[in-house]
Amino acid sequence: MQVAELKGKLVLFKFSEELRGEDLSLFQIYKDEVWAVVTGIDTEGVWIENPSYELGVWWDKDGNLIPPHKQVKEKVKTNILIPWRYIKLLMSVEDERFQKIKNERFPGFQIYR
Repeated sequence: MQVAELKGKLVLFKFSEELRGEDLSLFQIYKDEVWAVVTGIDTEGVWIENPSYELGVWWDKDGNLIPPHKQVKEKVKTNILIPWRYIKLLMSVEDERFQKIKNERFPGFQIYR
């Protein structure tokens, strides 16, 4: 398998020790391993999806700032670039059942917390 073939697949990532826990937790990744869908691959690294990143909503639909006491957190879909130097190992499962996930809650961003 070539790395380019991973785009769109659910892949297990193992990160290098160089990538610290506090760096990962900023992106709501709570362990040095995570299952994630690959959304892109380029010379800098691999883009992965977090389908339920909790983000504070600071502006209303008109673009006005919401007062801090009225701000809420919502789950949004995000893409995270993991530079190649921080990726220690990758694993993809070839069983088609493993790739046909219909739930937005992928393992990795939920189970590994």
